[in-house]
Amino acid sequence: MNIILIIILFLLMIYIDKDRGIKLFLSLVYNFLILMVIFYLIAIGLNPIICSLIGCFIISYIILYYVNEKNIKTISSLKSIVIVLVMLSFLIFIMAYVSRIAGFGYEEFEEINMFSYDVKIDYTNIAISMILISLIGAMVDSSIAISSALYEVYINNKKLSKRELFLSGMNIGRDIICTTTNTLMFAFLSEFMTLLIWFYMGNYSFLDIINAKTFVSEIIRVLFSAMGCIMVIPVTAYITANSLKKINNVKEKSV
Repeated sequence: MNIILIIILFLLMIYIDKDRGIKLFLSLVYNFLILMVIFYLIAIGLNPIICSLIGCFIISYIILYYVNEKNIKTISSLKSIVIVLVMLSFLIFIMAYVSRIAGFGYEEFEEINMFSYDVKIDYTNIAISMILISLIGAMVDSSIAISSALYEVYINNKKLSKRELFLSGMNIGRDIICTTTNTLMFAFLSEFMTLLIWFYMGNYSFLDIINAKTFVSEIIRVLFSAMGCIMVIPVTAYITANSLKKINNVKEKSV
C-alpha cells in the first residue's frame, strides 16, 4: 500500500511540473536518506546536536538549491534560515534542559519496557535534535515564500526602495503567519489525537495533561516551529530586499 501511495505522489508531481516534479521527488528521497544517516551517526555515539545542525543545513541546501536552483531567492532564503536556526539553537538548548523533556514519558513505558535503557546516549541532546529537525521544514517553507513573493514584487516595480521592499515582505509575511501556525497546530492535533483520547479515557486532569512529558515535548516542538516561521519572515524580507537593491545598484553603475 505504501508503494502505491508513493507512485501516486510521484505521478502527481510529474503531472504538475515534469522537470521540477522529478527533482522534488528525488529531493524527498535524498532528505529521507540524510535523516537515516543522522540517526545512524547518533546511534554510534556522535554528538546529536552537531549531527542535526549539519543535517539541517544539508537538507535546506537540497530543498532550495537542488529543486529551485541557485538564485537570489534561494540564496537569501538559505542565509535567513541559517541565521534564525543559529539564533534559536541557544534558546532550544536552554529550554530542553529547563523543561526536562528528555527521555520517555510514563505513557511510553509499556512499549519500551522490554528493551535495555543502557543506550549510552544523552537524551537531552536527542530532544534538542528532534526540535531542530522539526523546525527546519517549517522555516524553509516560510522563507522561500517570502523571498519568492518579494522577488516578484521587485520585478514588477523596480523603483521601490529597500524600505518599501522590506515593508512589502512584512505584509506578505503577515498573511503567511496565520496559515503556517494553524497548519502546525493541526498537524500536532492530528498526530496526537489518539494520545489525547487516551488521556481522556484515563481520567487525566487538565494539569496532568499539560504536565505530561509526552504532551509537553510535542507542544515545545510546535511552539519552536511557529517561532522559527515568525522570526524568519523579517530576516528573509530584509536580506532579500537588501540583495535585490544591491544587484540593481551594481547594474546601474555598470551601465
